[in-house]
Amino acid sequence: MPAKKEIIGELGEEGLILPTLVNNALAANDRIKYFFTLLQAAQARAENPHADFSGLRVEREAAGIETSIYDRVVAESESAGEGVVRIPYASRLLGEVRENMREMATPLLARDDADAAGFRQRLEALEGTIPAGEGDLVERAAIEAITAGQRGEGDSIHLLVMDMHRALNRLQGDLASEVIDGAMAYLLGDGDRDLVRAFMSGVNRTAPLKFDHPGLGTTATRNGQKLLLQNDIGMTDAHVLVITIEGRTVTITYTDIHMPRLQFFQGLFEGRGVKWADTLSKKGAAGFEKKIYHLSTGTYAAKGDDDLAGFLAFAGSRLVFLIDWNRARKRLRNFLLTKDAVAVLKWAADNEFGHMGFLLLGGEKMIYDAMEMSSRVPMRYGEPLHQILGRERSIEYFQWVLRVSATGLLAHKSRLLIQDEIKAELLRYFRSAHEGLMEICEEHATLTISVATVVREALQRIQMGGDVSFIARSAQRAKKWESEADLAVTKVRTLSRRIENAEFYPALIFTADDALDFLEEASFFVTLIPSVTFSRKINQSLVEMAELAERSAQEFLKALIASQYVYKGYSRDDMQEFLQAIDHVLSLEHQSDEALRLAQKTILVESRDWKEMQVYGDLARTIEESTNSMMKAAFLLRDDIMERMNR
Repeated sequence: MPAKKEIIGELGEEGLILPTLVNNALAANDRIKYFFTLLQAAQARAENPHADFSGLRVEREAAGIETSIYDRVVAESESAGEGVVRIPYASRLLGEVRENMREMATPLLARDDADAAGFRQRLEALEGTIPAGEGDLVERAAIEAITAGQRGEGDSIHLLVMDMHRALNRLQGDLASEVIDGAMAYLLGDGDRDLVRAFMSGVNRTAPLKFDHPGLGTTATRNGQKLLLQNDIGMTDAHVLVITIEGRTVTITYTDIHMPRLQFFQGLFEGRGVKWADTLSKKGAAGFEKKIYHLSTGTYAAKGDDDLAGFLAFAGSRLVFLIDWNRARKRLRNFLLTKDAVAVLKWAADNEFGHMGFLLLGGEKMIYDAMEMSSRVPMRYGEPLHQILGRERSIEYFQWVLRVSATGLLAHKSRLLIQDEIKAELLRYFRSAHEGLMEICEEHATLTISVATVVREALQRIQMGGDVSFIARSAQRAKKWESEADLAVTKVRTLSRRIENAEFYPALIFTADDALDFLEEASFFVTLIPSVTFSRKINQSLVEMAELAERSAQEFLKALIASQYVYKGYSRDDMQEFLQAIDHVLSLEHQSDEALRLAQKTILVESRDWKEMQVYGDLARTIEESTNSMMKAAFLLRDDIMERMNR
């Protein structure tokens, strides 16, 4: 393409009006895209009259079209027979398409070169295919032919509009008359330059976070009452941002092929007072990365000139966080839940670290290398880190990774040094995973207490003559907690394989889980009591045993919590608290042994038949087995603490 001065020289006096023609042509492009959307929405409404459809008022106003009657078009469109749609104001609407096509072509045809000849030939051929819309009737095939964007299936008005839009953007760049802080600008009015500088201050402040990635080129121009700012963001065809400023009202029009990134972009303005219209999905050209792209429009009403400038600066500063966002999200999903990966990227944007540094340093490969160095068993690609460290620690780690990656590269640190820092930090997290394993054991102990409490309360309810449904519900709750406890056991077993010197934790939770299993079995035996003739004396002795089992589980949890302080750093008070809890568990087990003997004696004397003796006998032995298992777990915990102290 010839340089700017060569184009103006070739055009002579007519070239003086070319910037205005380009400006008008780009405005016509906005209008014709609205009419395409209106036609497609009208056809969809006719085909599915019971669905809800937007009237596209926001899109009409954003395109600068004042004719409000078009807001009724979608709602009033209907099928008029097979292959025909009745669209209100169809003739006027299709005439608008013709006029805006001609206006788009005007500056391109004025150049009188090979490109102009091609556009003229296509325009003449396609303009005749636009139906008249007489009687508000339009064939569905005609609508599809107008709006088709698939190359290789013949030319279409939509394809011509897209090609002219690209040519106009190139011509607009050649015509830029000044550069304002990096923005190519032309036809600006009084006060426009200050607003352009405000927007560019935000763009330029965070632009270093894209490092050597292309993108963020900005063009600024005035069209009547509106100042227009356009940013190319990245390299994707449909990834475009246009900001319109009219008075103190800012309209943001954003298109993207990735719906999650569009939603992420909207989320960057949370708490900023931006009102977003419904997102629209449209069919893109065949060359697009995806066949569908999405369009979102947001508006902001500034409270004053300073507020307007501040908002423009903020909007400009957010754009760098959209570059390669989807690639970063996919990389993080190898280690985090999808929603957590998006949350980490949002955090990185809000704190102005971004994700490009992470990608430049190797992305997921760097993390897998760190995991293989930090874990006892080599990691597999696709193995989530959150299953090893837990969600909260994994999120915290990746926030740290994105921050260190960005700040390190901006400070010109060696890439190898930054990668080593990231690996060393993960090693620290793996060491802290021992604490995570103990926390899971504590959660398991809490479930054990809950099941023991259910057994006690059910027996007490029987003693007071309670209803049978309460006892059944209690057993169901105990079964649910047992299932949760089994998941905790599996989690400890899985995680311990990845962590050095973690064999103790599976042994501990397996033994403690025996206690919970016995208590859950006891809750089942309690449900059998109402079906037999029970003795109040026998039942009272079992209530006392259940109380001992409940206290044993409580003391074991105290021992687990106290052990954490001993692990972190030995102190006499911490050790005394730990040993007292262990001693209480052992003492309660001895008391439970005595209580079992007394219960067995009472059962033998008070039972009226073999069924009552069987149920109560099994229940008493099961409760005692739970305290016995709790004692074994307490011994394991005590021995581990003593061994560590010895080392």
